Amino acid sequence: MDLKEAIRLSYLAEGLSIEGLESLYNIARLTHFHDGDAILMQFEYTRDLYILANGSVRVQTASGEPLGLIMPGMPMGEISFLDGRPRSGTATASGNCDVVVLPFEPLMAILKEYPVIAAQILWNISSVLCSRLRTANNNNAGIIALDEFESNFTKL
Repeated sequence: MDLKEAIRLSYLAEGLSIEGLESLYNIARLTHFHDGDAILMQFEYTRDLYILANGSVRVQTASGEPLGLIMPGMPMGEISFLDGRPRSGTATASGNCDVVVLPFEPLMAILKEYPVIAAQILWNISSVLCSRLRTANNNNAGIIALDEFESNFTKL
C-alpha cells in the first residue's frame, strides 16, 4: 500500500475533502519497521501522529502489560499528539509493517490554517479514542466481575 492510499483509507481521514487529503499527503512520510521494532516508546516526549499502513502493531506498557493491537488504517500516538504528555504505551511491530508518519509541527500548521480540516481530523481522533475507551471499560468491567467472583468463591 502506498502512502496516499494508506492515508485515504485510514480512520483519521474519514470525511476529509480532496484538499484535506492533499495537505496530509504533502507532510507525510512512509516508514518501514521489521518484526519487533519499537515504533513508539512509552514515556518518550514525541508528538508525531502515526497511521498503520499494513501489518499489525502490539501496544503495551513498559512492564509488558498488553494495551491493544493496532490494525491497518488505525492511528497511533493520538494521545500524546493531543495532550503533549509522554507516550502512554510502547508500540512494537508484530511482523513487518509500514507506518505513515505525520510530523507534529507541520500537522499542527495545517490544523491551525484550515479549521474545517482540523475539525474533521479532531472528530476522527475523538471517535477512535471513544472506541478505545469503551473497549478498556468493558475489559475493566470483566476484570472487576472476575475479582468479585473469586472473592465470593473463596468465602464459600
